[in-house]
Amino acid sequence: MLLATESSLWESGLVAALIAAVVALAGFWWNTRATRLDRQRQLFAEAFGAAMEYREYPFIVRRRTSDTDRDDITGALSAVQADLNKYVALLRVESSEVGTHYQNLVAQTRRIAGAAIAAGWDMPVRDIGEQMHVRDVDLSELDEIDELFIMAVKRHLDPLPSWAHRRIEIPGNTRKGSTPVQSGRPTSS
Repeated sequence: MLLATESSLWESGLVAALIAAVVALAGFWWNTRATRLDRQRQLFAEAFGAAMEYREYPFIVRRRTSDTDRDDITGALSAVQADLNKYVALLRVESSEVGTHYQNLVAQTRRIAGAAIAAGWDMPVRDIGEQMHVRDVDLSELDEIDELFIMAVKRHLDPLPSWAHRRIEIPGNTRKGSTPVQSGRPTSS
């Protein structure tokens, strides 16, 4: 009887130790993952910010008031271009999907905003007293590309893996022709 009790205690201790080890490993994994996602969230935001900074240059170039401004603007624009190239590479390493969307965002930004920057350089330097409003630049064509990038980032940073998402029927929504809603992910019908 004493031997059975000792064996039972030993087995209980082993089970408790295994459960503790699993909980500790799960906690370590979760914390590591959370740290990685926070770092990636920051990186993705900085990369998006660099693209938005580049999009300011059609306005900056048109508002220049001297040839000295031209040199300063050119130097700053060069630094932004280098940042864009750096982020294209970094995001491709972090996530192929996010990197591909960012590479497209940068390419389209350079195509559209770059053309507006080039057109701005062809305009005369403004007088200091002249109004600084720029009304001839429209970058709204980039809105959809921005949204695609943001959606790719959201999918990547989602705490649940893609296989964990499934269609969720909304209770009480039984109208003919109603469509099921998926939690946080677009559905492929």
